[in-house]
Amino acid sequence: MQKIIIKENAIFIADVHENENRRGFWDFLQALKDKKIQTPQLFLMGDIFDLLIYEVKATHDFAKAYIDLLEELADEIEIIYLEGNHDFNLAKFFKKVKVFSIKQQPLLCEFQDKTLVKLAHGDIFLKPFLQFCLKSLRNHYLLLFLNFLNVTSKEKITQKILKNQNKKQLIRKIPQFATLVKERIKHYNVKFIIEGHYHQDVFLEFEDTKYLNLPTFAYKESFFVVKYEPEIRFHKIELKEA
Repeated sequence: MQKIIIKENAIFIADVHENENRRGFWDFLQALKDKKIQTPQLFLMGDIFDLLIYEVKATHDFAKAYIDLLEELADEIEIIYLEGNHDFNLAKFFKKVKVFSIKQQPLLCEFQDKTLVKLAHGDIFLKPFLQFCLKSLRNHYLLLFLNFLNVTSKEKITQKILKNQNKKQLIRKIPQFATLVKERIKHYNVKFIIEGHYHQDVFLEFEDTKYLNLPTFAYKESFFVVKYEPEIRFHKIELKEA
């Protein structure tokens, strides 16, 4: 696949965690549709929904309107969707939105000045056992079995997961995060890295490598807009107060 060129005014959004009680992303998509917010390119960096899995049918109803609207927007906007650890096996939902699974991450892209950049949700390059568990959870047949259990239990499994997600603390500074990142960037082999997942909202530099960890949209409905001034800049926008 040809490298994706990151365009002027591209938008990066991560960790929306949209659910029945949190609808900020729906408002954001409506603003795109109404052209109150304009962009040629939208990067969805994973965990856009609190729970969306193709094989688990109980997760579909809530997301359907979003999927339809994203497909409509994709007629005019290039939409790149990197799967997260809460939303995966998504390819069959979309025809126009470009979906990248965990196996396809990190995704190699390029800024307009030819600087290479790799994108990932962030749940890669983990300790072997944890990586194995995350990979196993995406197994098609295991998920079909989970769907069967969920149906027979009258959706108690998915309801429990969503209830726990509502209690989750979205903002928490990770101690010694820079040390963690310094180890992670060794796996990327590029000069610029963008991740979500950790909800840290920080920009770090290590010698000649730049690392951006995106904020969780769920907190202040924050996202970044790419500018070339001519240097690469990420302008942060917050649509609401905490």
